[in-house]
Amino acid sequence: MINAQEIAELIDDMLKDILKDKIYPYPKGPNNPGRLFGVGDKDASGSLINSLEVKVIRRNTDIAIEIFANDYWQWVQSGRAAGRKGVPIPAILAWMRSRGINATDRNNEKYGALQSQVSTAYIINKARINKKGLKPLPMKILLDWIKKNNIKFNIELDTGMAFAIQSNIKKFGIAPANIEDKLFEQILQQIENNGDIVSLLEDKAFEDLVDMIEYNLTANIK
Repeated sequence: MINAQEIAELIDDMLKDILKDKIYPYPKGPNNPGRLFGVGDKDASGSLINSLEVKVIRRNTDIAIEIFANDYWQWVQSGRAAGRKGVPIPAILAWMRSRGINATDRNNEKYGALQSQVSTAYIINKARINKKGLKPLPMKILLDWIKKNNIKFNIELDTGMAFAIQSNIKKFGIAPANIEDKLFEQILQQIENNGDIVSLLEDKAFEDLVDMIEYNLTANIK
């Protein structure tokens, strides 16, 4: 019989290594819409990797290898389209903390304004959209008004920066990571390089293994 448990353990290791690879593009930014900020991993907080669990599920005579992960997996795998509902601010702040990202009150290259003023502008526009159902004001006009009237909100700079990141994700989206494709590529490499999975598959083919893998996304796994 196919050694599904050993295959499941191999897949578990592969997935965690894939998420730790620093190969994933960051979203485009408002100051550089034609290029990316760089690349990073998908292990910012560790919550996704900690949620991963690969189990062998037996259903009568059938065997499935089920991958459990929290529901954030779908955004990592498929990305996030531009124009969708904004990512929650607490989630962005948690991501900033895990990446060691801190806002500083310095000149903003695009708008020629202090970061605190840009943050204030984002919050004003957020309130116009959510509370009043109005369209956002152009940033340059809004910032000129803020600077002229010396408007200041008693907010943390990191919160203002989180609003800016939220707006940026809404405008540009998040690129898909295609973790599943990378997993199958690694499985094929193992088959080609050392045949470990071939010996574990016994009389099964690679296509049979692909059909066996299922996904179970939940926010509360353990």
